[in-house]
Amino acid sequence: MTSEERRLKRDFDHNWHVAINQFNLNSDKFRHWMYEAKTLSQEVSRLKSLFTMEREGKLKKIHKQCSMSQSEEIPENYLKCCLGIKCQECPELIALNKMEKVTPEQIDEAKAWTCAVHIVSKGGDIAGEGYLLTVDDRMFWDNVYKSLSQTDA
Repeated sequence: MTSEERRLKRDFDHNWHVAINQFNLNSDKFRHWMYEAKTLSQEVSRLKSLFTMEREGKLKKIHKQCSMSQSEEIPENYLKCCLGIKCQECPELIALNKMEKVTPEQIDEAKAWTCAVHIVSKGGDIAGEGYLLTVDDRMFWDNVYKSLSQTDA
């Protein structure tokens, strides 16, 4: 994606968000699902990439929180959805592995859509961490929360 394409995408995302905000300001009932629709549009391609990376054994092996932190080995990196289900153990996703006459990439896409719609049907990504997390992502968020909970007092 070129820098111009990224800028146009950023402008589109911003304007979409502003339109939702304005609608909700003038509405008698807050419609959170409109924000979830925007999130869904961004998450499906990310999920497809994550499923591909997991299938190809390309998930990160090392976690590094920031340039100042020590690298930590990730003994086993895998995908887990925000509903708490390890993707390799999810019966719905396991069923999709049995698809015939399709490419592995098409299975990854079917998994992405299935996972995303399941999450949305259960209320969406409440924590805002992403529909799917790797072990590396979980380490990142745990460190963020730990840092936020520390005080100088």
